[in-house]
Amino acid sequence: MKNRAVLLTITFIYVAAAAFSSTPAAARTQTQNETSRTVVTEAFTFPDECSGELLDVTDTTAVVCHGQQRADGTYREKCQIVQDVTAVGQTTGITYHGTGTFKDEFTATDACNFSFTNRGAVRLISPGSDANLILRFDDLAVMQGCELTADTHLFSADCRGSEK
Repeated sequence: MKNRAVLLTITFIYVAAAAFSSTPAAARTQTQNETSRTVVTEAFTFPDECSGELLDVTDTTAVVCHGQQRADGTYREKCQIVQDVTAVGQTTGITYHGTGTFKDEFTATDACNFSFTNRGAVRLISPGSDANLILRFDDLAVMQGCELTADTHLFSADCRGSEK
């Protein structure tokens, strides 16, 4: 999930920068607002940091974004990402249910000057006394003068409850 989140973060940064840089000059002359909502279903394998077991993960992710093109040429977009997650241990068959919540913010003046932050957590809750897994993500990318001046991707896993 960490690699997937980092890949999604980086992809989002470059897609947003490219989209912004292709905005016609006429569209930059006045403040414009837009809102979008996307729902995606995914399936992938992820290691359980608590037990070392591989988990088969499925999730439904809803992404709601609000973007604003300002008269001064600055573009700002804030997104809220909410996931409904189910994971099943490949060895134990333990089924985890949980949610993921993320807040993203992207601010740009052009394709060479922007910042992107992504902060969030995924909580996988197991039945009974099996360990619960809390994953936290904190990403920051800053581009200044077409040079990446900050590129931080922090990840932590917290195991709560009993472990086998």
